[in-house]
Amino acid sequence: MAGLFESSGGGDWDEELAGDLVGSTLLVGLTYLDGEQRLLGRRQVFGRVVSCDPEDGIVIDAPGLDEAFVMAPMLEAVEVGEPGEYQLADEEAVVVDPDFVALLTVTRPSMA
Repeated sequence: MAGLFESSGGGDWDEELAGDLVGSTLLVGLTYLDGEQRLLGRRQVFGRVVSCDPEDGIVIDAPGLDEAFVMAPMLEAVEVGEPGEYQLADEEAVVVDPDFVALLTVTRPSMA
């Protein structure tokens, strides 16, 4: 069965970081833009990484979601989390000392 994401087969996949992510907590910040770079919305997801694969993505078990959240396998967006408290924008939840954080911008294609 093919994964959700197409792997380029290149050497850019960081196996060590991928291994470190599994079992760790990850806070993902998503910004959604339209084709003209206008803000459509923001979302944050926090949970424990259950798997990390270049074809299946980064799978996060996020409390409060009905199913796992799947992030694109973009390890270059993942950084070690800074200690501290992170207030989730659309919830009253506070995340304390996440192991890793990732910031992603998702742009909707222009409808030309």
